[in-house]
Amino acid sequence: MVIDTQNERPKHRIQLSKVGVKNLKTFMITERSGVRHHILPKVDITIDLPAEQKGVHMSRLVESMTEELSDQFRVHSSIEHIQMRILEGLSKKHSFKRGEVKFEFEFGYESHTPVSGKRTWEVCDVTASTTMEEGKPFMHDVEVKVIGNTVCPHCMANNAGLTHIQRAFGKLRVVGEIDAIPTYGTMIDIIEQSFSSKTYSLLKLEDEVHVTKEMHDNPLLVEDVCRNILQHAKDKYSDRDLEMFAEARSLESIHKHDVIAQGRVLSNGDE
Repeated sequence: MVIDTQNERPKHRIQLSKVGVKNLKTFMITERSGVRHHILPKVDITIDLPAEQKGVHMSRLVESMTEELSDQFRVHSSIEHIQMRILEGLSKKHSFKRGEVKFEFEFGYESHTPVSGKRTWEVCDVTASTTMEEGKPFMHDVEVKVIGNTVCPHCMANNAGLTHIQRAFGKLRVVGEIDAIPTYGTMIDIIEQSFSSKTYSLLKLEDEVHVTKEMHDNPLLVEDVCRNILQHAKDKYSDRDLEMFAEARSLESIHKHDVIAQGRVLSNGDE
């Protein structure tokens, strides 16, 4: 006889907003826009827990994902569709009013050096989550983080053209329903074009000269980078219903601290 202590009444009858598993690792294959990716995400699966129930049946959360990904050679259309199916499967095994699946992973993409044309593979960080809530459509939240650089225009204007440069990070986060979520590739492009210059894992001398000149020809404050990301995203996704957030972070070369700028816009609004 199995005793389900999870179904007992708790000592303190308090509703919990998120209960589940965190940092679960798995493997999957996706193919979108003709490009195939092998992804090894860290996974969080959480659901809400009513005040009357002592605990969650944790194995059912993992089981819902395992069943969706049981065929190791199956190719999925997108991360977002995988997450929707995991939550749909979980809803048949465990009652909840709100459930969420979040993946954190590194995403590889192809690039080419600006002058020599050498093919390179770059890597960025992606966080993607899907929420299933009673009486509401699935909502998706995707954040992409890309490395670039900044060149300080204030120092340049006051120092006979000399200035400091530094590596920087740009983030673009979009929130919306499935049909509005863009590809990671277009989000990467938006962030990369928002820096003083793109960065590359491989640079030949002629590429290095080009990137250095491009950076100094396009000096930007961290505030400029953040606004660039938001404006480029607004222009690119004007036909979609998205809430969009940006962050730029500069790893200052002349300070011991970083500087950041954050902002938010709607793809089809005036904010």
